[in-house]
Amino acid sequence: MHISEPTHLRPEIQLLLTLADIDIDETRIEDCRTRLANHGREFDWGFFVDQAARQRLLPLVARNILHHGLHRSSQGSFLIPYHWLYTFSYHGNKSRNSALGNEFGKVLNALNAFGLRYAIRKGPVLGERLYRDIGLRPISDLDIIVEKSDTPAAGSILGHLGYIQGKLTLDGKRLEPFSRSTNVFWRLNMPVELPYQKICGHEGIETYIIDICSNIFQTRPDGAQFTYGLLDRRIQGPLCGEQGFTLAQEDEFLDLCANLHMEAIALYYVTEGGDLDVLKFLDIALACRRISEANAWPAVRQRSKDLGVLESLYYSLHHTALLYPNAVPTAELSALRPADCGYLDEYGAIEGKPQRWSQPFLQRLFDSRRADEMGGNPIPRV
Repeated sequence: MHISEPTHLRPEIQLLLTLADIDIDETRIEDCRTRLANHGREFDWGFFVDQAARQRLLPLVARNILHHGLHRSSQGSFLIPYHWLYTFSYHGNKSRNSALGNEFGKVLNALNAFGLRYAIRKGPVLGERLYRDIGLRPISDLDIIVEKSDTPAAGSILGHLGYIQGKLTLDGKRLEPFSRSTNVFWRLNMPVELPYQKICGHEGIETYIIDICSNIFQTRPDGAQFTYGLLDRRIQGPLCGEQGFTLAQEDEFLDLCANLHMEAIALYYVTEGGDLDVLKFLDIALACRRISEANAWPAVRQRSKDLGVLESLYYSLHHTALLYPNAVPTAELSALRPADCGYLDEYGAIEGKPQRWSQPFLQRLFDSRRADEMGGNPIPRV
């Protein structure tokens, strides 16, 4: 799966994009070797590492560097400085994800024992099924979708496992409940529950985090009405060492697209810097390949119409194709293209405050100061 490398981007970004793939052929590896041998000394490696971390690609990039020996030259010298950093990034992430998987498996076991209707989204599902190596993709939490009426039961199950709705204190030693004002604001304005957390004794993990959601189509004010149907179509299979429930393939794909669209345009995520990163588009690209292999594009198109998320689907595919053009079938992109594409450069519409970006997509994707265009954060931080 080849990635697009616009020549106007910095050479560090071009190298990063080449390495942002789970399957790199030998031709591209040799191209990387040539770049490093000829220009590696001129690279700003601090900038490279910063962007790899910001784009949530550091473990993947690290694995590719180590697996192909890109840090070594034929003369025995190092083409990439601080190669130990990449060793720790990949293997540390693998160890961390393994520990998270063990804990999340206990949560799945408890949900199953209670008989709760649920489905797991993103995180470990993507790591195990799309990336095929638990060390490649960072995992931060476990996302669980349930019907709104089942959120108290889900919270009770987590409570029995030692989780509370709270945040870590500054000294990192305990969890404290959220303030009353945060609880009230969150209940009135956010479609997800405040996160559940539990202190963890594993090195590299401060807390285990569980997010409970009853509406995955947050770009739609009526998105919660579809949750029952989504759970009716869920499938069971191995996950985190247990038998867990996940969304049907088409629904899982549309969930990824809708989530990417929502986070890319919501003021909360824009302000926090969580609106864009390359990993989100790699998720979509890998999922596209899976959809193509299953000849499931007609089912995806029909399902997106049924759920009313065509705009989110096109938004995600359009931007993914700018980075991973070979992953998105051209015919599908053309068939899905809406008459008015003006929304592709907007943000803030969810909050009723639509604004337009002044920078093109690829430029702002790597601009750590892009949020300076907008004002303050309208949603309290948790």
